[in-house]
Amino acid sequence: MSVSKSPPEDPADVSFAEGQEEAERSIKKLCKRLLPGWSDLQEEDMRMSKISGGISNLLVKVEPPAPLQAVAVKVFGEVFGDKTELLIDREAEKHTLLRLNAVGFGAPVVGLFGNGRIEAFLPCKTLTPEEMAHPGFVPHIAARLRAFHDLPGMDSAFPTASTINSTSASASAPTSAAAAGAAAATAGPQPHAPSPQSSQWDAIFGWLDMAEQLSFAHDPAKQAAFDKVDFAAMRAELAQLKELCDRVASPRVFCHNDLLSGNILVIAPSASPAAAAPEPSASDGAATMSGVEDGGDVLGGGRLQFIDFEYSCAGPRGFDLGNHFNEYAGFDCDYTRFPTLEQQAAFFRHYLKPGELQALATAARARRPAELGAAAPQAAAEAAALEALAAEACIYALASHAYWGVWSFIQARYSPIDFDYLDYSALRWAEYHRRKAEFVALVDKNFPA
Repeated sequence: MSVSKSPPEDPADVSFAEGQEEAERSIKKLCKRLLPGWSDLQEEDMRMSKISGGISNLLVKVEPPAPLQAVAVKVFGEVFGDKTELLIDREAEKHTLLRLNAVGFGAPVVGLFGNGRIEAFLPCKTLTPEEMAHPGFVPHIAARLRAFHDLPGMDSAFPTASTINSTSASASAPTSAAAAGAAAATAGPQPHAPSPQSSQWDAIFGWLDMAEQLSFAHDPAKQAAFDKVDFAAMRAELAQLKELCDRVASPRVFCHNDLLSGNILVIAPSASPAAAAPEPSASDGAATMSGVEDGGDVLGGGRLQFIDFEYSCAGPRGFDLGNHFNEYAGFDCDYTRFPTLEQQAAFFRHYLKPGELQALATAARARRPAELGAAAPQAAAEAAALEALAAEACIYALASHAYWGVWSFIQARYSPIDFDYLDYSALRWAEYHRRKAEFVALVDKNFPA
């Protein structure tokens, strides 16, 4: 299936208001209108199956008769509630994905509609948390992440819902923080103010603004738990953390921001170079791990690819590294799996390009002249350079805990998913405080104030 730079669009929405069957009929009609060669198909010619349903979207596979190729249809928002726009700027996500498609990242978009998109479907599998942390996969992930971070021009501003809406906004709209806060208090949480795609710090503080306006009056137990949150202390903590993060001077790159195992795919070797939606299979993970244990090709001749750029934005490299390492905890949130300094060093050796470690070693000597002066061996300076990268990742791992900890407040209020988001937020903040002293000490050692 060929993918144009500007996929066809249809303004229609897929609605679940009239039930699943009518929604599926709408999806099939959109495929017929948007996809070449599909217009003459009958509804019964198309087979539909659910791939996944997440917090913010529904993903289904639509299979036409051969030789037409299957597609994955992603429907946003309405399936799981109408407040995902508070966390995800779909307009920015669309432009991000189209630009990433042009440089070989992400599932190829072949059609767009009002509240979703259609992507090419190729055979692939998602990694498990255990695979993601395995030494056989780490070199591939590190190299692919470096390629992602090196994408040219991705740190320029994308159109977002907020920038689009601002063109029609009144010139007298509140611009001060106080006025904006007053408006939020009367109107409730405001979407895209700021967009998560602005920066990780903008997202954290923007979501914190929203969270302080939340009420759980409909759920006394949640309200009681929420009342224990000390937002003033949280803001003070985040201000101190940002100063520490700024000290490591992490380079600005385009960050994925959600590189968990489920967003890393292995594309089957027979598939075309583009990425794809994952084929669900309970046995996939076990099959790939057996390849690792046997010492074979962990990718099975396939290629590694990243998907799901809902939270992507330009920002400090350290956030992407620290967030990825936090995801070693897996679905059980076992943060004892956070990689050791030795494991992080192995990752960084595959992330860095030839000659970069030597340059970083020179910088480490300059920061720590007493220990790493001219008489110190090069191996010691390179070890210090790798430790400095770990310090960067670890201090931003704390920022990652804060990011998802604050995110969870919004989810706790609006998500209909049966999950205790307030408890999850507490878990992330508890891990933040458990590792804080250790990670701050690592920054103090490698980046003296």
